[in-house]
Amino acid sequence: MSKTFSGDRCVPWLYSQAGVRVEGEPKPVAPAVDEVRARVPRKAALGLKFGGMVGLFAAAMALMAGARPAKAEGQPAQAASVRAITGYTLGGLSIASFAVGRRLDRSAPALAVLCAAREAELDDHQLAALAGDARKRLSDASFPEGQVWLISEAPLAPERRAEADALKIRCFAPVQGRIVEV
Repeated sequence: MSKTFSGDRCVPWLYSQAGVRVEGEPKPVAPAVDEVRARVPRKAALGLKFGGMVGLFAAAMALMAGARPAKAEGQPAQAASVRAITGYTLGGLSIASFAVGRRLDRSAPALAVLCAAREAELDDHQLAALAGDARKRLSDASFPEGQVWLISEAPLAPERRAEADALKIRCFAPVQGRIVEV
């Protein structure tokens, strides 16, 4: 297999242009075709995890401020308990936010990305078999809503695109030197 296409163009394109997080190394599934498992990150997950971390920092600051002894000159004892309650509340909400963000991140839709090098011969039966096997591997790994993408190093013929569309495969191929969805 053309590891140079998978490693040099396909995987970096998934990170930089498609915004997809790749899980693991490309695995050869057919001559000149590698499969990469990936996930489409949910935008809310990053915000919730970041908010959880900021909230934990704020809770730690509130708890440290609440732990100080009251000044003798007139600060009521209530202020310390209000700070402690605020710190505990912020801490609990932050941990919950972080946990929800992690759960959203782990339940993000899965992808099976087929990286086909220039020398790959994708006829009708081979494309259907590759897509079926990729979907089966995704469902075996408990990703029932997984998608299959085909990233080709060579331009795709119109009949290949029509067949891929019938199989519900999103196709990406080079157009004027850039990989775009076709």
